[in-house]
Amino acid sequence: MRHIILASLATSLLVFAAGADAAKSPKAAKAAKAAPAQIDVMTQNQYIGADIAPLIAAIGTEGFNDAVITALEQVSANRTADRVAKLAGQISGRRPHLVGLQEVWTLTCIPAVPELNGYPCNDPSIAAGFGDHLSLTMAALGSSYKVAAVVQNFTVDSYGPYPGIPFFFNGVPAFLQVMDRDVILARSDVPTTPYAYPCTKPSMDGCNYYYDLPLGAPLGSVRRGFVAVDASVDGTPYRFVNTHLEVEAGGGIPGEVQAAQASELLTTVLGTTPGSLRLIVVGDFNSSPNDAASSLPTPYTQLALSGMYDEWLLRPGNVAGLSCCQLEDLSNRVSILSRRIDLIFSREMPRMVKDARLIGEVAADRLAPPGRGLWPSDHASVAAGLQY
Repeated sequence: MRHIILASLATSLLVFAAGADAAKSPKAAKAAKAAPAQIDVMTQNQYIGADIAPLIAAIGTEGFNDAVITALEQVSANRTADRVAKLAGQISGRRPHLVGLQEVWTLTCIPAVPELNGYPCNDPSIAAGFGDHLSLTMAALGSSYKVAAVVQNFTVDSYGPYPGIPFFFNGVPAFLQVMDRDVILARSDVPTTPYAYPCTKPSMDGCNYYYDLPLGAPLGSVRRGFVAVDASVDGTPYRFVNTHLEVEAGGGIPGEVQAAQASELLTTVLGTTPGSLRLIVVGDFNSSPNDAASSLPTPYTQLALSGMYDEWLLRPGNVAGLSCCQLEDLSNRVSILSRRIDLIFSREMPRMVKDARLIGEVAADRLAPPGRGLWPSDHASVAAGLQY
């Protein structure tokens, strides 16, 4: 697999270089100058509310049921509805034209014994963890925003003959269904149309990456994806792309997966976006400018070599912009954000980056009550105003 990915990356870098040269030609610069525009964008990882790495590691072992219960109890304790409402408030307060959301989960519990009137799904220790994060988000935002496009990623709606992952809670069986999505929201006054990329694994309005992290039957794989819309902001056309890449190598996860996903994203996006559209790509890339060097170029390195512009580096000042990650249970009182992996890139260089900032990174952003509240996500949101 490694030699195939290396060859793909080499080809991609040639495509990136050609695309960058074309985008920066005098003709393109003149066209951009003739059509000044401004757009405000945001990327926000909503976070499932628990560390699922131990759950994945326990697949196929005797400890799997305990891992499921532990994860559900943590998600429930982390106040999903309150967190999502707080994250929606970040969007309402900023009012960006377009938002890329990652980790927009739905967790559903199906009781296996109808005679027990919903138990164990309604047990107080796990009940608050179930629900649809997207529905909660839109209810909190009201009519000010709309869902513009969705890609469905890792999903378990069956497990062999069962309607979900079977688990036992106090000896009583139930089934867990999960669905992860990346979503693009648009302000209600912004016209948008989902853009259907050519891809080998289409999913709803977007694409799942060809390379993913296999989990084995019957769970399949940890699918991740990307999704795009064509939007018009004050008469200026944009293509806005949102993604969530696999985590970096380690803990049994090969680095080839993340590298291949970044290569597929850039090859597809740069190869299909006409010069008439300003291209903006946001997301949780699980890769920072300070990642250690390896035999494969990191996603951040690929983005930089593609000729795209890291908007955070174009903002005034020298703020680090660290956006990840708080503790898994979100209980730390002082922020411990240490990596800049939530990124905003554009193909065209803006004349100015205005008010690029983190949102949700200071103690005042935690949920009530003061001193005992939780962070709304393990990530801070990142927003920027781009003026062309």
